[in-house]
Amino acid sequence: MWKLALPIGVDRDHEYCNPMVGDGFDQFDQIRELGWWVVVTGCDGDPLIDRQMELVEMLKKKGVKVEAQFNEGDYHGVELMDATKANALFVFIQSQLIKRSPKMSGQTPPSNPPTTDPYQYLQIVNNSDGTITRHRKIPNTPATPDPDHPTPVLSKDIPLNQSNKTWFRIFLPRQALDNTSPSKLPLIVYFHGGGFILYSASSTVFHDFCSNIAIDVNAIIVSVDYRLAPEHRLPAAYDDAVETLHFIKTNQDEWLTKYADFSNTYIMGSSAGGNVAYHAALREADQIENLEPLIIKGLILHQPYFGGTRRTESELRLANDLVLPLPLFVNDLMWELSLPIGVDRDNEYCNPTVGGGSQRLEKIRLLGWRVLVIDCKGDPLIDRQIELVKLMEEKGVVVVSQFDEGGHHGVDLQDLSKAKALNVVLKNFMLTS
Repeated sequence: MWKLALPIGVDRDHEYCNPMVGDGFDQFDQIRELGWWVVVTGCDGDPLIDRQMELVEMLKKKGVKVEAQFNEGDYHGVELMDATKANALFVFIQSQLIKRSPKMSGQTPPSNPPTTDPYQYLQIVNNSDGTITRHRKIPNTPATPDPDHPTPVLSKDIPLNQSNKTWFRIFLPRQALDNTSPSKLPLIVYFHGGGFILYSASSTVFHDFCSNIAIDVNAIIVSVDYRLAPEHRLPAAYDDAVETLHFIKTNQDEWLTKYADFSNTYIMGSSAGGNVAYHAALREADQIENLEPLIIKGLILHQPYFGGTRRTESELRLANDLVLPLPLFVNDLMWELSLPIGVDRDNEYCNPTVGGGSQRLEKIRLLGWRVLVIDCKGDPLIDRQIELVKLMEEKGVVVVSQFDEGGHHGVDLQDLSKAKALNVVLKNFMLTS
């Protein structure tokens, strides 16, 4: 490749190929004087890692400001092949941009302030018929049902309700196909996030998230593609969630009947999906006998999305979270588009503490369901989740909560190491339920 790329007649010690030759470019002094930062990323599984580290050292000797991150393992081009690695890279790059932004460095801020238009922020357009046009390009991943595919987790899509155009994606760890497997796997019915208005079960970020859970926890995941607002306002998503649970109990798909342990089922959701999971669980607690042979063991709320008309301290303090902003004006719009027309954020769909909480929590207590609530203290929603934990504990529900330091809303969806740590918590919770 170098032979085809370099000028004819030169070797690989030409400056185009080897930045170390002749003690580096003279232009590096100019870069230093301009105050430019250089960010170098790589991994120690890349054959080129030594050259990259040499470049970093030379830049430092020249007085250039350098930030380097070299991850363990992997290979050249891993971020182009692995969406999870790509997301982690994006987070690192964004953190570097933010760290050197005028706001953080004390420089004069730019003349064009960030948008305060929530529609522009979310890249959506409000239509006169009550629908929205979604312009945000969200990567999707197709299902891989073929057992000959090398992926460690197989996946397939199953229609749920053709009239509502709903469906779900099953994630099956490849190792379950081994006939020597001693027992069936736990079943997690999962609901994705996106403020009730964005994303789907096929969105790459949630496909990868569910795949990792399936591998690390050794469970079968059913990820539900529920109807989105404002075309289908709440409680449409809750209706779809309940319909999914009842559909699963009678569905004859082999991945479910052969490999899933219906007597060891958990309801889980992330962000808005955590809200859906919570309300689906409340509904099913009232008619649990109709779910058999599904037996719900617990509820997993991952950074659940709740709100209220009163601003909490964490919402005000972290409203402009630097890594993944959740500005109040955007938060308010998502609720405005999702809640039934004419109600405010103190509706029970948004605020689970209103009126002292749902009476159905008593049924959850009697059923012995355990509830896991997971988040981080850098999430603007953290106060809401702490309030919910206290409410459930006061009702006698067995709650396990883990609130890590730092982080931000959605951190486990973007940082693979955080996702791995989350999966350890999930596995331990399920083993003790």
